[in-house]
Amino acid sequence: MDAAAQASAHLAETSTADTGGASDSTPSGVFSASQAGRGRAVFVDLCSECHYTSEMRDAPFQFTWKRRTAWDLHRLVVRDMPEDAPGSLSNQQYIDVTAYILQLNGYPPGDLELVRDEAILRAIPMKKPAGTRP
Repeated sequence: MDAAAQASAHLAETSTADTGGASDSTPSGVFSASQAGRGRAVFVDLCSECHYTSEMRDAPFQFTWKRRTAWDLHRLVVRDMPEDAPGSLSNQQYIDVTAYILQLNGYPPGDLELVRDEAILRAIPMKKPAGTRP
């Protein structure tokens, strides 16, 4: 089974496990800790010239993104960032940054890496998971 198929199966498991099949639950473990670490390194090296990590998890961010998905975020970052050279990072760097932003918003890491798959990313709501700090 390839990485996308593994991630899709894992996402299906975790998004329905806590609610007996409800589709509005928040999936967990959709990225690995090492992947979020790589995303943090990219963020520090490139994104922190213009952004603070607090911007990626504060109340205005939550308000803006609470009805959107990880796909919406990922697509925006790929299309518009870095501001002086949009689209200049590798696909892996962009998905790693997406994983890092999910981590900043209270998503716990798991065993699998987040993959750049539209269906998988659309299934991950940007709404902060229940029980996480504001």
